[in-house]
Order: sequence, then C-alpha cells, then structure tokens
Amino acid sequence: MTVQPQDPPVEVHFPGFADHVQGLVGHQVEFFLASNETLRSHLHETPYGHKLTWLDFTDTADKGWSTREFLNLFNVINGIAFGDRGIPMPQWVMVDLILMPSAAVIAGLPQDAFAEMVQRSTFRFDTDVKQHLRAVQDSMRESGYTGPVPVGGYCAAPSAAPGTWVGWSLWSLMPAVGLGQAAKALALSAYQAKKLDGVTQYDNSALKVHTRFGPLKILVATVPFHTSPGSFVYESDFTIPPAGAAVPEPSFLLDPFDYERQAAMQKAIEAGQSEFYVLPPGHLAVDGKAFVPVLELS
Repeated sequence: MTVQPQDPPVEVHFPGFADHVQGLVGHQVEFFLASNETLRSHLHETPYGHKLTWLDFTDTADKGWSTREFLNLFNVINGIAFGDRGIPMPQWVMVDLILMPSAAVIAGLPQDAFAEMVQRSTFRFDTDVKQHLRAVQDSMRESGYTGPVPVGGYCAAPSAAPGTWVGWSLWSLMPAVGLGQAAKALALSAYQAKKLDGVTQYDNSALKVHTRFGPLKILVATVPFHTSPGSFVYESDFTIPPAGAAVPEPSFLLDPFDYERQAAMQKAIEAGQSEFYVLPPGHLAVDGKAFVPVLELS
C-alpha cells in the first residue's frame, strides 16, 4: 500500500493494517459504517482502501433485512461482551453518542458463519457468553431476521479539541484473528483522527489491541469515579513522526490491581515529575499473572 500525504494520520503510521483487513474479509467479515446522512460527507468511507458498507440508522428502505434489528443486535451482543464489567450500553446511548454525533465501525458475519463461530469458539472472558449467544440465535430465528450478525465494533466520540477523538467502546468475538484491531484501525481512519484519548482498565485485555497503535501515554493514572476499578486515561498521538519498530524496555511491570501504585503514579503526573507510557504488547505474563509494562520518563 502506497501512503500519500493526504491519507488519514493513522494510515500514515500503520499502513500495514490494510493487509490485515483484507485477511478478515476472507473470513466473511463485512465492515459497516453506521451513522446518519448528515455526517456522511465528513467521514472517510474507504479507510485503508477498503469500502465500508454505509448504514444510516434512520433509513427505512427495504434491503432484505432490518437496519433496526442489526443495530439492536449490535447493542445486545456488545452488552454480552462487556457484561462481566457491568457496563452494557443502553439503547439511548447508542443513538445519542454514536449514531447522531459520530459513527461506529461494526463487523458483521452472515448468520451461517456466525453459527459456526459460536459452535467452535471458546470465549475466555465470560463462561456464559456462548449460552447468551445461542439465546441471540434463538431470538433471530423467532423474529425471522435473516441479515448479518454483529461480531465486533469500535466507537469513538468527537472531542472539543479539534482532531481529537475519545474512544469508548471496543469489542470483538473474534480476537484470534485480530478483529478488534481491524475495527479500531478502520474507525480511526474513517474519523480521520489526529489524536485518540480513551479510558480503559489496566487488567483489560483490550490493552493488547490499543498498544498495537503505539505506546499509550497515561494522562490520568487512576480514575476512581469510573464504574470499573483500575481505570486510567490514555492518549495515542498520530501527529508525531512514526516511531521505529524497537520497543523500549519497561521501567517496571504494574500489577493491574495495585491501586496504591497507580495513585502514586497519578501524584507524580500531577507534580510534573514523571510521564508514564503503557508499552506493547499491553500485558506480559509473569508466573501465570498478567502485568502491564510501563515506561517512566522523568
């Protein structure tokens, strides 16, 4: 893929993601860009050279399957994926924070491919996920819905800072083939984001995806007000020159549940004493336990 100066910043940094997206298309994954017509001209519909399927949530035209039911399934399955963290997405949030002011990239599978995936998969994040997904299949059969089924997606909201977006929902039922990474890459290109801020947790497996976009600068090391313990605020900056392939050695490995250490990091940030970065690959296993590799710069 030849990268031109006018390409979205994330594509300048990570041009190789284009091949990854094409590989997922080979797995029968179709990527949708869900929003509304008033925003369409402001979104890049061919990220990484891949044409996204446009989906206007207000459109009532008959295309053989229901847009409303597809988006409802996105909401339901998103809730299943995040259920163990207690942060399922209310329906009004989907409308007010994604489909009206922003857009979501949603990955979908044909129903037969979805059924095969559910049958063969072992979902590590919740022992009840397969049971819940089978209930979704039963619901689709009862309703007569024949369209694609969401299996992952990424959502971000525009910030008051021009060019900065705030990511707030990344999920995937197909982590083994890098679906989450592809959804995030396509969305950041569609948004033409220059910077990305977000909140995640030190124990969240999504760190493995987030750090594939480079080290994460920790803006706020602990967010006690958040619903999920161990939350922190990070930033990815796509305006700086792309870094080399070499990843620096971490200054220390952070226990995701060491809240005292996280509070001390926040004090150091507030005092201007240190900057902290979460390094790839996001988690390192030591004696069977996951730790977060952190670089500290004084």
